[in-house]
Amino acid sequence: MDTITLKNILKDEISQYAKQGLNAYSYLTISPDETLYAVIDIAIIRGAQIVGAVLVARIVDNHIYIDLDLNDKLLVDALHARNIPENQITLTYLQQKVSA
Repeated sequence: MDTITLKNILKDEISQYAKQGLNAYSYLTISPDETLYAVIDIAIIRGAQIVGAVLVARIVDNHIYIDLDLNDKLLVDALHARNIPENQITLTYLQQKVSA
């Protein structure tokens, strides 16, 4: 699948994760070149503001790398449902770090 199609599908799917919750709001951020996509949560929990990334994906060389996905409904499943081939998606957040 070509890069333009990957960008359109990724933007469409990841935008569904940016929504208002009970005590939080999720914001979609996209880099100007549309190669980095992130969903940032801002929540109020027990009176304290909590901010953090919950979903991060990148497009590099016609390939999608999902660097972080803390959602119950995983982005990779949505991308597979949109017929993005498995060999064009890497779940980097599942790869274990190797210690020296």
